[in-house]
Amino acid sequence: MHVACWRRNQLGRMTQLRSVVAALSVTVLVGVKASVAGNTVSQPADTRLMAGSNSVVLEQAAPAAPTAPTGAASALEEPGGSTPAVAGEKGWLSGLHISGYGSQTFGMWQNPSALRAYTRSRNDLAVARSLLQIDENYRLNENNNFFMREWFVYEPPYAFNSANNPFWSAGTRIVAPTAAFSANPFCFASADCRTSAPSGTSFGRYINNFYNDYEVRDAWWENKTGPLELFVGNQIVVWGQSLAFRVGDVINPQDTCWAFGFANLEQSRIPQWMIHPILNFPEFGPFASNFVEVVVQPGFQPRWWPEQNEGGFYQIFKGEMTKAGRVAPCQPGASRSPAARFDVQYSTQPRFGADWITSALGSHSDSATQIPGPCEINGPCVGVNLVPPFNSREFFICAPFSGETAPGWNPYAVYLKRFPGGMHCNLGLSKHEEAFSPAGDGALVNFGIWRVPGMQPHYWNDGVRFHTLYGATEWTVLYYNDNVSQGYSNSRSWTFGTNLWTHQYYPLEEVGMTMDRPLPVPSSLGQYLPLVFRGEFLYQNHVNFESMRFQDMSDQRWSDVAEYMLALDVDQAYAPWLTQTGNLSTNLEVFHHIVMDNSKLSYGGIGDSPTLKNDVSVLFNVGTSWWWAAFAPTWTMIWNPKGKTFALFPSIVLNPPWTQKYFLKLQAIEILGGDKTQGIGAFKGQSYLIAQLQYNFNLM
Repeated sequence: MHVACWRRNQLGRMTQLRSVVAALSVTVLVGVKASVAGNTVSQPADTRLMAGSNSVVLEQAAPAAPTAPTGAASALEEPGGSTPAVAGEKGWLSGLHISGYGSQTFGMWQNPSALRAYTRSRNDLAVARSLLQIDENYRLNENNNFFMREWFVYEPPYAFNSANNPFWSAGTRIVAPTAAFSANPFCFASADCRTSAPSGTSFGRYINNFYNDYEVRDAWWENKTGPLELFVGNQIVVWGQSLAFRVGDVINPQDTCWAFGFANLEQSRIPQWMIHPILNFPEFGPFASNFVEVVVQPGFQPRWWPEQNEGGFYQIFKGEMTKAGRVAPCQPGASRSPAARFDVQYSTQPRFGADWITSALGSHSDSATQIPGPCEINGPCVGVNLVPPFNSREFFICAPFSGETAPGWNPYAVYLKRFPGGMHCNLGLSKHEEAFSPAGDGALVNFGIWRVPGMQPHYWNDGVRFHTLYGATEWTVLYYNDNVSQGYSNSRSWTFGTNLWTHQYYPLEEVGMTMDRPLPVPSSLGQYLPLVFRGEFLYQNHVNFESMRFQDMSDQRWSDVAEYMLALDVDQAYAPWLTQTGNLSTNLEVFHHIVMDNSKLSYGGIGDSPTLKNDVSVLFNVGTSWWWAAFAPTWTMIWNPKGKTFALFPSIVLNPPWTQKYFLKLQAIEILGGDKTQGIGAFKGQSYLIAQLQYNFNLM
């Protein structure tokens, strides 16, 4: 088994995944203008969204925006935003409204040969996704409403996955000591390893099923009693203001398994079971629209997804299905050995002190970044191994690996003088958890089951937000107690001298604020330049990072993190010089991520890159329409100074003027840049073209 390649790829790089998620979150704008089809409405300034994009300035997706806001009247909104008339009959079904949409998304890679870093396949097909969404709104009376949403998602087998079956099936696990391991601990998928190593199980069929989803997403009940609105059930609650970056949007974890490029931000949010009261207060003095919002999320967060939880590719949540809904199933892709579709790139350039390698010169292969690489074709991988943080300590210190480290590349060499060839470590231990995963029983780097924090009250998530309107400025302040680190298991701990590791979700204390207001402009320019300013800020206490300091044997380092976003919008501007039947909207957002106690010895990003103390991204979006929204083009882009990286999302929505039931969206996704280990640059090679056909329906 090629140990170094396998461990790197399967577990991937998960430190500072928030930067990856921020990059993935740009998909909210990818989906927003697809929504121009159908009725278009703008969100009011005073939004208390339980689901959907938190845009208060962009037109919302008729099909993509959910039908689950907080208010009783809005709880009956159709996908396009209109409110159906309730029939006058007195039957018990008079308050029931069923709507939804079906969509078919096709995507083609622009340059399949550029994906050699991900797969052996050269097939052009990037995605063929079928999605059926059905929403039921039931209004019992003026004080009680019920909402439920179901998803039925199917994707066919992809050559992208199937072509990698030889790698997924060859030597997927070792049970040390074995003859193959003793003779050549570095082999992975070379010919000599296939004949001598224990036979693994092909994961290809699980990867092909991984994206299928059949579930009830949202299901909640609303009760209004005087000034109190109470929501109980599986909900999406949005506290942020940003269109593209998750800053104050802290409540719902994000599912990135398939989100990049053809799903909006709302679709990637994972609904959470919670008790969610909103208490409205009367106006006092200059303060209006006052309310306090509370969320209490118990540890009971079941999610039935057999391809991901039970009997599927990972089984990292085996036995955790009653809590698996609390956390993200992909971090950030379905698999990194070899990489699944829409995963990030990984570095092939070693860094002293971070990467364990067996040769200081030449190519350094890892089967998520080079397939096929020298180790897969030319026999044993000795001389081309690259093991990055986090698990490089095990290889630096333990025999026989430390003796194979390239001369001058082992930062622990001085401590190993008494141990020629490395310390004697027990690398054959098992957690006996029957974890079907290359990180499970018998693996050289054994994580076993990923334990989600339990159902005891001290593990629950809870938060509170206060909202007010002071003059023309909308203000909110929030506090959130998060016991699952926003759903991402970034904290890893090594049991020294063994092959046993632990993934854990750690607590975060988060405080923040948001504000938005229209900017004063001369009345003569008001209709042509309706400017809106938005901003939000979040402070996180005790965030986990990787550390390469010798004394940090547990791999853990901690720092506070501050994030803020500043935005300027032109909201629905009258632009007769451009269009007589539409309007013009533009958005400019600046996002800044600050690590308060940065260390050059800690690592983050995607590859083996030092954590950036200041990471800045800039979003620009402009959209318009002609012939009463029959043609709606949008230009969206994000720029990151690191590597001069650009993510471009030009699109056009074609909506027939004779109907609002269906539309066609055409889009290109282009990733350009010079650094594949930071932010959106990690998706280099995944440029592709998309066509999405969507049909909206109302059953009753």
